[in-house]
Amino acid sequence: MGQSPQYNQRNKIKPDIVIHSASTQQLIMVELTVPYENRKEEAHIYKREKYMNLTKELENAGYKAVVMPVEVGARGFVGSSVYDLLTKLSICGNKRTKALKLLAEIAKNSSRWIWSRRNERFLHKD
Repeated sequence: MGQSPQYNQRNKIKPDIVIHSASTQQLIMVELTVPYENRKEEAHIYKREKYMNLTKELENAGYKAVVMPVEVGARGFVGSSVYDLLTKLSICGNKRTKALKLLAEIAKNSSRWIWSRRNERFLHKD
């Protein structure tokens, strides 16, 4: 079994999800953002630039590394970046369609839950 790169020890940034293939020395770093729909592109660029140095560091260590920022809007809009990620992971057809619908539903329900509890103390820092 291959060993995972020790990027967390050298770098303070940590992707939300890391998919690592030891046999092919490939890494996909997935970084989720939940922006308002009108800030989707800005969020995508920010996340890509945030991981640029880490990607280069991993490539210099012999890995094929790619960062895939994905956006799921706070009101349920699922960005094309999610479609691209699912395709890269060979999740296609009905499975991809179901996943996209489920992500949209979860985002809307989560936003609704947060909004309904906006006045509760546990959501706010003291």
